[in-house]
Amino acid sequence: MDVSWPGYEEIPQWVVQGYTTMLSETDAQIQDLALPPVTHVIASVGVGSWAQAVVQHYKSSFATTAVKVVTVEPDTAASLKTSLEAGEITPISTGHTIMDGMNCGTVSYTAWPVLKDGVDTSVVVSDIEVHRDLLYLHEQDVRNGPCGAATLSALKKLVKEGVLELGPESVVVLFSTEGIREYVAPE
Repeated sequence: MDVSWPGYEEIPQWVVQGYTTMLSETDAQIQDLALPPVTHVIASVGVGSWAQAVVQHYKSSFATTAVKVVTVEPDTAASLKTSLEAGEITPISTGHTIMDGMNCGTVSYTAWPVLKDGVDTSVVVSDIEVHRDLLYLHEQDVRNGPCGAATLSALKKLVKEGVLELGPESVVVLFSTEGIREYVAPE
C-alpha cells in the first residue's frame, strides 16, 4: 500500500522508490527523441505517492533545469489541493468519480512535505472533461483510462487559463497512470 501514516512509513517509501524506474524511462525517452529539457510535468494524485516521486525526481539537486510540477485531481476528490490551501494535511469526504484511482480523501503522510514544498500548481478536473479527453486519446490510439487522461484535461485547462506560460522551447510531459478500462460515462 502506498498511503502512509505515522508508524507506517517504510513500505510506502519503497513504492515511491519503485516509481523512479518510470521517471528514468521518461528521461531516456526524452533524450532518445532529442528534445530540449523538460520544462513542465503533470502528474495525477490519489494519495500522493506517485506525485511525490515526480516532485523528488524533477526538483532534486541533480535536476539540470527548473521544471514546473503540476498535479491534477478529480474535482470530487481534491485532497491535495485542499491540503495545499490549508497548509496542512486536510482529509476530505470524496464523491463519485470515473477516476477511481484518484478518489482518495487524504494525502499520504510521507508524501505531504514533498508535495507541499514542490508542487507549483494544483488543478482539479471534472469527469466530463476527462471523459471527452479520454475519447480523444482513444481516437489517437492512446489506450488509457480516466486517471491517465486527467493529465491532458489539466493541461488543456491550464493553457486556456494562461497559467503555464508555455513557449516554443517548452517540453511538457503528461504522465498516464492507468491503462484502458471500462467505466460508466458521465452525462
